[in-house]
Amino acid sequence: MSKLKDIQTKFEGSIESGINKVEEYYSSVSGKTFDYVESVEEKAKAITTEDVRNKHNEKVASAFDNVRELNKSASEFINKLLAKLHKDVEEVVDEVKEAVEEVAEEAKEVVAEVAEEVKEAVSEEPAAEKPAPKKTARKSRKKAEA
Repeated sequence: MSKLKDIQTKFEGSIESGINKVEEYYSSVSGKTFDYVESVEEKAKAITTEDVRNKHNEKVASAFDNVRELNKSASEFINKLLAKLHKDVEEVVDEVKEAVEEVAEEAKEVVAEVAEEVKEAVSEEPAAEKPAPKKTARKSRKKAEA
């Protein structure tokens, strides 16, 4: 029985030793935490509402300045892009104008040729007389029915 008692005593001693080490570590950590909270509290007491307001206004102004700068950069990029597109469109418009002018010239030549051919054809053929209109079968049928 005494052997069991020794084991129990050693076991309890080990547990007690572990508890003491955990307690010591916890005290050390919690002490640091409270030291930190005290230092923040001292700093917070040193800061006035005006300081906080000024810092806030500074950060807000900086944020909006950044947004404005972004807007300016985007605007410059879009202007460059539009200038390039405008140049490309102008080139295409010039090409289309040239093509239309070529087609118009060709059309003038064709119209002139056709007009000349019609003029020659009209001057070569004598005017033909129109034949008298023929009676249609419908008129004949109406007479036959009557």
